[in-house]
Amino acid sequence: MRFRTAFVQPANFHFELAHTLAILRDQGSYVAWKNGESTKSWFPFLGGGENELPLDTALARMASLSAGSSLLIPQLLLPRFFRTADLIELTEDPKVAKEEKVGDYRAWRIEGTISGQKIIFWVDQNQYAIVKVYREVLVGSHSQKSTAKYKPRFNVDIPPENLAFLPSMPAVITLPPERSPMPSLAALPAPPKLREFGSTLSRRVNAPIARAGNPETSTDDVIRVDTDLVTSAVLVVNAQGGIVTGLTQEDFVVKEDNQLQEVKSFSLGDSKDVPRSIVLIIDYSASQLPYIRTSIDAAKTLVDKLNPKDRMAVVTDDVQLLVDFTSHKQLLKDQLESLRARAIGGKPGASEQYDALMATFNELLSNEDIRPIIIFQTDGDQLEALKGFVTSNPYIPQRRYGLEDFFAAAERTRATVYSIIPGVQFAGAPPEDIPRRARLDWSNRRDATIELLKVRKLPIQQSMSITPADEFFVHYPDGWLRRQAALVEIAKHAGAWAEFLERPDQADDIYTRVLTDIDRRYVLGYYPSNRARDGKRRKVSIEVRGHPEYLVWGQKTYFARLEP
Repeated sequence: MRFRTAFVQPANFHFELAHTLAILRDQGSYVAWKNGESTKSWFPFLGGGENELPLDTALARMASLSAGSSLLIPQLLLPRFFRTADLIELTEDPKVAKEEKVGDYRAWRIEGTISGQKIIFWVDQNQYAIVKVYREVLVGSHSQKSTAKYKPRFNVDIPPENLAFLPSMPAVITLPPERSPMPSLAALPAPPKLREFGSTLSRRVNAPIARAGNPETSTDDVIRVDTDLVTSAVLVVNAQGGIVTGLTQEDFVVKEDNQLQEVKSFSLGDSKDVPRSIVLIIDYSASQLPYIRTSIDAAKTLVDKLNPKDRMAVVTDDVQLLVDFTSHKQLLKDQLESLRARAIGGKPGASEQYDALMATFNELLSNEDIRPIIIFQTDGDQLEALKGFVTSNPYIPQRRYGLEDFFAAAERTRATVYSIIPGVQFAGAPPEDIPRRARLDWSNRRDATIELLKVRKLPIQQSMSITPADEFFVHYPDGWLRRQAALVEIAKHAGAWAEFLERPDQADDIYTRVLTDIDRRYVLGYYPSNRARDGKRRKVSIEVRGHPEYLVWGQKTYFARLEP
């Protein structure tokens, strides 16, 4: 394979991966492109056609084809657009082995390992540029060895066509003579000035940015509060599991780090005077096709039941802010409908739901939100890409954040998180029923894949109609069980619960239960007696006076405000 990266600071970028095999040459190249804030990509064989994926996502989809080359240099050129650690910082025990000549370059040979696998860089002594990389990676049970050679050029004129998005480009590095000349970069239309949602994901974890202004959120209807006020939205359940209603402010005993606190504010969950900031994170990737139709309808019922002072935002699993916080119900429903059309029309999401969740914590929620609520609808299949997990693709580095960072982010924002998990339930299911559930889940996802291929008018392999042998289903549930358990744990840690959306017709009932839970909570506020703004974790316990048998459900920790 041949590849080319062209880059002009600050953000005009083009990466092209071309087939060298004659049988594949006429199919076109893989392309990732960026011009200012606009990004596009083209995948001739992945059923993707033209996409508007985040730059690092598009390049990661070429990682296996390029033996990691699509990520190495681009990540060094544009580090703020990547959510993963780069190979340089991941290299363990790097050592300068010796000097060698690589083509016309005098280079240092630097040896190290990544996850125990050998990696060697050759770095030009004059320009400090990488001119060659050798890697060994373990793919399944076998080792792959690859060598990538680079011919870097700096401070040279780059033809405009080498920085343009050309989705029909043939699989050769230079353009054919008969192609029409491309317009200069100056003639290209300026990219739209949109809110840069997700920009914090490549920065230090837990470093939220100031929330961008929005005409909808700058009105007098939004209540600004002293950020020292600690608010907790709690649900009270009796010994029989029934929700306890009718309690008053005097019924609650609140302690922080075992010190009694005085409750200063009190309201009911369905109070129309207390604004709620609700974020719906919706996964509309290919695996969600069996559920996307009715889940969109159910989300619309959620919109219809918003109180006048409530605000809602919609975030997608390709880390896009579909709708910023607004009280405009018709706008919310129209955008949700457009999402359904995209999924059914063969343009599903990127399945980067954990990135979307972290961006929501960092960029959409702040201490000014009295009742921050996140509804996280996903099957969680990005889990293995997080820090601390074994990735299925050794050429793609893991994210800079892991599950503990999500727990901390929930505490920092004091958001209540409900996990809605589409798909067959494995977590908590009877062990004897797991094999049947495994077959059902595999069948549902197979059918969704076939439906997507039909929409895209792509060939359906005959092997897709063959059900695997029994041995396949022994370990099939392991990954989904791990993913579901993580979603359950996030919701539990954030003071809520998880619900399984196994059938499309369950969606409406599930959203109704979420709304009921939100409405029946008690919202307590207090100013902590410990006034230190030290950013440390505080432990909160809430009880109902005279009722030790009652269970009070809500967040049990938070982070104190940190003095700038």
